[in-house]
Amino acid sequence: VAVNRYWLLFFGRGIVRTTEDFGSQGELPSHPELLDWLALRFIDSGWDVKDLVKTIVLSGTYRQSSLASPELREFDPANVLLARGPAGRLPSEMIRDNALAASGLLNDSIGGKSVKPYQPKDLWKMNNATYVPDSGRKLYRRSLYVLWKRTVPHPTLATFDAPHRDECTVRRQKTNTPLQALVLLNDPAFVEAAKVIGERITKAPDSNAGITDNFVRLTGRPPGAKELDILLETQRQELAAFEQSPGKAEGWLETGEYILAPTLDTNLLAANAVVASVILNSDAAISKR
Repeated sequence: VAVNRYWLLFFGRGIVRTTEDFGSQGELPSHPELLDWLALRFIDSGWDVKDLVKTIVLSGTYRQSSLASPELREFDPANVLLARGPAGRLPSEMIRDNALAASGLLNDSIGGKSVKPYQPKDLWKMNNATYVPDSGRKLYRRSLYVLWKRTVPHPTLATFDAPHRDECTVRRQKTNTPLQALVLLNDPAFVEAAKVIGERITKAPDSNAGITDNFVRLTGRPPGAKELDILLETQRQELAAFEQSPGKAEGWLETGEYILAPTLDTNLLAANAVVASVILNSDAAISKR
């Protein structure tokens, strides 16, 4: 059971698909000998989770490309045969933490009380309660420490399918909705992260280097030539728009507690923040391939 759950975390599908049900109502394993071998290795290692994780991620199966021919995708859409590497959207916590880490805002301290990051105003009124967001470094703690209220879950995490914790959830629901894009575009946490990344792009020696470096920070890979051209063109268009209407930049520059360097060109900062937001909203940033 434990090995199957760790496998699920890396491949998006357990060797036994019904990860939450190993009983008679669950499905049979797709690769029973592999499951047995991993389980015995896990026991013999003294229940060494680090060794199990290392075994999985260094395997040829995990390190395959996730690209597949149309024929293979039609024949095996769920990758049951493990003929390609895993691909799928990141969990809600990882999407938020990745944005914070790439921007340099992430507070990676361990332990302590729950924190209250940005959240829509008056959301708790339905429970006759008041939500007072934290300030300072608490705003940037990992999503693991975000306060849970069962009747009013944190909207950003819930939009990306974080469970409500009314009951134990081993296998999360996976959805792909327009609301998720709206969250990435408008949630103060992501707008602030884009603002900070925009500042880093502005401080870079040139736009190519700045965009490339921060694309790598967000996605783990350098941008392709076509992707870089699109982002540079976006920067040029947005800069022209902000220069014609300087007031439009305020929303990008004033969101969140982070204070930008006062000596930088505000229009260029806003344009680069839009570029960062485009990368944040791209498939490359929110999906693992």
